Amino acid sequence: ILLRLREQGSTGSFGAPWWLTSTNWPRTFTDMEHLGKVSSFICDCIAAAQFNGRNRSRARAITMASLDRTLRLSADFSKLLPEDFNHKEGVVANAAWLNSAISSGRRVPVHLWVSYREWVDDVIDGQVEHEEHWHQYVVARALGLPIAYTDGVKPGEAADLLALLAEDRLLGPGDAAIAMEDWLGKSREAFDLRFRKATHRTFDGLTQSEEGTWDGGFYFVQFADPQLGMLHGDKSWEEERAMLNLAIQHVNRLKPRFLLISGDLTNAWPCGPQANAEAAAKQVRSVKQALRDVDSSIPIVMVPGNHDIGQVPSPAELDLYTSRWGDDYFSFWVGGVYFMVLNSQFYMDGSLTQAQKEAQDDWLEKEFQSLKTSRPKHIVILSHVPPFVKAPSETQGWANWERDPRDRIVKLALEAGARLWLNGHYHGNASTTVDGLEVITTSSVCTVINWTEEPGVVATSNRPDFEKCVGMPPLLAEVHHSGFRIVKIDENGHRHRWFVLADVPDSLREAFEQDVEFSSPRRKKKRATKAVTDRLGLEEGLNEEEVAFGKLA
Repeated sequence: ILLRLREQGSTGSFGAPWWLTSTNWPRTFTDMEHLGKVSSFICDCIAAAQFNGRNRSRARAITMASLDRTLRLSADFSKLLPEDFNHKEGVVANAAWLNSAISSGRRVPVHLWVSYREWVDDVIDGQVEHEEHWHQYVVARALGLPIAYTDGVKPGEAADLLALLAEDRLLGPGDAAIAMEDWLGKSREAFDLRFRKATHRTFDGLTQSEEGTWDGGFYFVQFADPQLGMLHGDKSWEEERAMLNLAIQHVNRLKPRFLLISGDLTNAWPCGPQANAEAAAKQVRSVKQALRDVDSSIPIVMVPGNHDIGQVPSPAELDLYTSRWGDDYFSFWVGGVYFMVLNSQFYMDGSLTQAQKEAQDDWLEKEFQSLKTSRPKHIVILSHVPPFVKAPSETQGWANWERDPRDRIVKLALEAGARLWLNGHYHGNASTTVDGLEVITTSSVCTVINWTEEPGVVATSNRPDFEKCVGMPPLLAEVHHSGFRIVKIDENGHRHRWFVLADVPDSLREAFEQDVEFSSPRRKKKRATKAVTDRLGLEEGLNEEEVAFGKLA
């Protein structure tokens, strides 16, 4: 049909749409894949025309006269203000351009529309978990909007927008189709590959050859335990997602050198006896969707937590984690500073992954040995569970390491000259310094536990007695308790401050202008056993300690 239409259009025998006689086609109609995409374009246009109330008897008129496709977006952008469109990396348009493109009724260049859809088939289809998230993402990235604003954008609508942007040379100079492909390639990197930058035990873009020279200091931000689903036992995670979104907005404004996420991205167990694989997969999608709003100029460094790889990780769980987030242990460099990421779950219970645990041990010993010659300005260790919370000799509990690997690896870190070790897991703040090594445990960016006992007491218990050590409410996910840590690296070492989301400074420099410590306000200690039990989802007759630990830890 298309070949006949083009023949007739080219001879002028009847009024074929302008695009059938266009000289801009990148391929001939003998390319069946290309022909299929053009057919998709036609069907999309006809469906839209019929939806708008046109009579089926006018199908021929629809096909020949109404295929002059214009930009259509199902998402309602009419109420957005100019300030809703930000200017982070990758943004190519603004509110004025979008309003003009919609109101002017410009025709969508079909050859560019088809180029976008073919690129998606070649690069995206089958390579990401949910293709619809890709289309929403590229629209959000191009316009500088939060991804939540583009929810519901359809594939054809994303193609409309990208085709017009390419035609206006907003995606890059030169050939519009080539510029579109280049821009889409960078967007693909920012969309999903940025979560898997840690490969071959290093981090793409943050290697010693690229970042091994001291350049005068920098700032970075630490999130700990987003753990979407914790607050409501995996039934929903709206509040946690809201806290994470707000924290990301702060990060984009502050522009740190990189963003560190210290484990437990989600709450539902991915595998094992308590597994809820469906909820875990949904939470992973939600976390990724939120993190795609992080400015693509800010690297995201992931540390594996127990909820990411399991309380007793198995090889299958490690493989699942690395397919989603990259290596579970690795090193990287930033501005002459060396960072080591460890999989701390091996030192909680590595009984099912003995070979992998030994491989990490061998690797870290070689890394520490190599630091004697590479001589970084500073050394920072990163893990999810801290090796200890208050003292190296403390009893092993649910929130610190087994004694043997703790003693051995802490000794190696001290001998190498490490002075900072950042962790999460506890959902509260704690710090201690031993022989010049400061071990920091950072509270959650989303759900904070309302601990009423000291960290050294709680962390070293086998299973916390929540009736005695948690107040009311037991869990909090709101701007006056959820927060993150800002870390400053300079010539002399490091400084750090914790900020609740309601009190984040206007700039990174401002965070350290006052010599005071910031921390979550101390909640009043209250005992309400039944209320705590109900809130934590415990039932009489069950092993309450195990259930509580599974939900909270």
